[in-house]
Amino acid sequence: MKNIKYQKKLRWLFIIVVAIFILSLLHFSKIIISEIKKRETSTIERYAKFIELVTNNEYNLVTLFADDILIENHTIPVIITDKEKNIIEHKNILNEDSEGSKEKIMEEFSSMQNQYEPIKINIYDSKGDIIDYQFIYYKNSQILDIIIVAPYFISALIILILLSIYLILYYSNKSEKDQLWTGLAKETAHQLGTPLSSLIAWNEYIKSKSKIYKKQASSEVEKDLKRLKIITDRFSGIGSKPKLKKRNLKNIISNNIDYLKKRISSEIKTNLNLDEVNYEINEQLFGWVIENLYKNSIDAVGKNGKINIKLFEKNNKIIVEFTDSGIGIKKTEFKKIFNPGYTTKTRGWGLGLALAYRIISHYHKGIIYVKESIKNIKTTIRIELMKQE
Repeated sequence: MKNIKYQKKLRWLFIIVVAIFILSLLHFSKIIISEIKKRETSTIERYAKFIELVTNNEYNLVTLFADDILIENHTIPVIITDKEKNIIEHKNILNEDSEGSKEKIMEEFSSMQNQYEPIKINIYDSKGDIIDYQFIYYKNSQILDIIIVAPYFISALIILILLSIYLILYYSNKSEKDQLWTGLAKETAHQLGTPLSSLIAWNEYIKSKSKIYKKQASSEVEKDLKRLKIITDRFSGIGSKPKLKKRNLKNIISNNIDYLKKRISSEIKTNLNLDEVNYEINEQLFGWVIENLYKNSIDAVGKNGKINIKLFEKNNKIIVEFTDSGIGIKKTEFKKIFNPGYTTKTRGWGLGLALAYRIISHYHKGIIYVKESIKNIKTTIRIELMKQE
């Protein structure tokens, strides 16, 4: 009874912590977004002043704004109109290599009218009286739009991952539930750590700089969002029946290994011997298996060693083998290593191989097992998938 009460308290504590995290993320993101909006509005106001000076031929003051504005604004979409809202000029609307599109410009113009109040440009005669005026319409830059969406995307991602964790725990037995909950919670933190840290770093960078190279920032933020999308697909695939599509296994294995090779010691030598094989799989989940098996081999060899990865067909089967020169696995542990929560590492949580086993056996109807293990010489983990008709 005490244990049940403790679990309920722990569950509520976890929900509260997650809620505080999401609210804090949204709060601080709102502050950052507000600051960027102010800077972009200030840029357009200075841009409007520049246009007004040029229009009224005040050339002595033009040089004060030329470098500051013309060079800086390469991302904020701008449209200049006369007082009747007829478009005179536009900037940052169309790509450099694209042809002019009236429909695109009008669509952007309509969006700008709904987003911000236009800035008025007064045109004076020689006596200093206003004889005409123009308007500058503008909208958020691409980088600002990405930053506005990012916190909501991350919040939804966290909720989705937690829901996936709940579904896994719900359909498991009690002991497995406890192990998977601990493991998946840590795996979630591990998976989210790199892209979230990067996004936070970019936010801090944007806050600290008065001028930023927005195209580079936009590109890097997009990479992190794509990585978060991959993580979303993986966790959602665990919580529901994944769709299987025919894919090239050689490419999937190579891409996942190449991503991790850049982040490990150069003393660890990885050799790929992969045949051309097409098979119906879920690409995200199968890629997760490859990552987990490769990380397992990296942990086994330590700071230096050899890892050989093979992909081939034999006896009407598709076979993937990971062989490393690491510390080996005791024969009594050949099956245990695939149990949730079982690990021989001091800092591990025993989930990687358990997830690999579930993905291969439950979703791809294959088998995964330790083929052989000789201490400090070689250990081989094999995946076998039945060849499809």
